Amino acid sequence: SNFRIPWELKKQLLGLRGTEWAPIMLEYAKKHWGVQSATNSDLPAPPEVPEFIAAWEHHLNNMCEEIDACKGAVELVAALAKTGIPMAIATSSRHSGVMKKRKRHETTIFQHMQVIVTGDDPAVKNGKPAPDIYLEAAKRLNVDPSKCLVLEDALSGVRSGKSAGCAVLAVPDTRFTADELRVFEDTADVVVEDLTRFEGTQFGWLLNGKP
Repeated sequence: SNFRIPWELKKQLLGLRGTEWAPIMLEYAKKHWGVQSATNSDLPAPPEVPEFIAAWEHHLNNMCEEIDACKGAVELVAALAKTGIPMAIATSSRHSGVMKKRKRHETTIFQHMQVIVTGDDPAVKNGKPAPDIYLEAAKRLNVDPSKCLVLEDALSGVRSGKSAGCAVLAVPDTRFTADELRVFEDTADVVVEDLTRFEGTQFGWLLNGKP
């Protein structure tokens, strides 16, 4: 509770599964927060990766029911649902955390999803930026990946979607620098500030009657 994750670290972890971000986090703690092994310090030894992930997710799950939807997400999902476009959630989060979030957003988002693929799904062998999770989501939707549009806020997710052969709309965090945003622009098909800016015309979709 005495440490706050800086943005420089957090942006490296976005979109990664626990088994991938936890080692990065623990290494950062050793270098920057003075966390040492038990043999080198009177302080308790840092946890092993599985123990750290379990403790982290225990605290995170307690907050999941309070998480707000991204700006424009509810309206966009409703508009897509009216068109009959099949939708899926493909997230690096574990199933338990996703089910916690579902309690708050069931009627506005989750009820419109035909498929949910989480980072701990046995079919997802490799986490983002590997294409596995989006290939699996497309497979379960029975839609060719080339016909899918991925919405992502993490660069690892943008790369995952592109590797899977999908079109990708990126909604990067406003804290990214201009140089970092250019990487999103070079990688994604379309970049928007938030989901209210997306009308679908870039991909040939008509939403809310807009031409």
